[in-house]
Amino acid sequence: MPWALRHVCPTPTSLYCALAETQPVDATHIRLPIMKQLFRVMGFAFLIFLAFPHSAPGQKTYALGVGGGAAIPVGKLNRIQKTGYNGIVALAIGVADLPIGVRFDGIYNTFPHRTAPVGGSSSSDLRVIGALGNLIYAFSGSSAKSYIIFGAGLYKTKADIPGAKSENNFGFNAGFGATVGIGPFATFFESRYHSIARTAAKGGVIQFVPISVGLMF
Repeated sequence: MPWALRHVCPTPTSLYCALAETQPVDATHIRLPIMKQLFRVMGFAFLIFLAFPHSAPGQKTYALGVGGGAAIPVGKLNRIQKTGYNGIVALAIGVADLPIGVRFDGIYNTFPHRTAPVGGSSSSDLRVIGALGNLIYAFSGSSAKSYIIFGAGLYKTKADIPGAKSENNFGFNAGFGATVGIGPFATFFESRYHSIARTAAKGGVIQFVPISVGLMF
């Protein structure tokens, strides 16, 4: 697997209200069919991997990864939240003779609240946790390789205040990155766009861009 080895408000609902005031569009019915198609493609790719001939003895076809970095709110979210941080754990699975693979990610992002203007409503910190399935395509290279990644999954959002309730919504992500081989490890640099589909009544779409650096081993 050369691509893997080389390579917010004083009440719990006020955050959603603040987003709803600026993001009235309901895109859930648009994105759900797209995410269903992504999951089908990923499942089909995984079946191909299972049917593909085994790689040469001693050649690894999976990799584990950990990383972290900045989490940047974009769109309407940027009006009430500031740049925070992100963490990621990943399991990548591929085939030595193919440039494509699948990757399963667990992500954690936190966004501090912005100071409210005089007379305006305040917000709270926001946490976003996700479980994602992705397809990844690696371009040719030796010890350094670039790649593109896209997928979908389940996101859990919660305002970081006592009594706040979490929400679970589907969303999708897409981005690009690069890996640089360092002996048995690989350093990865990655930037991805995430969009979480929510109804206007729940505050509208949440969008953010984490920039991560980590190790695959």
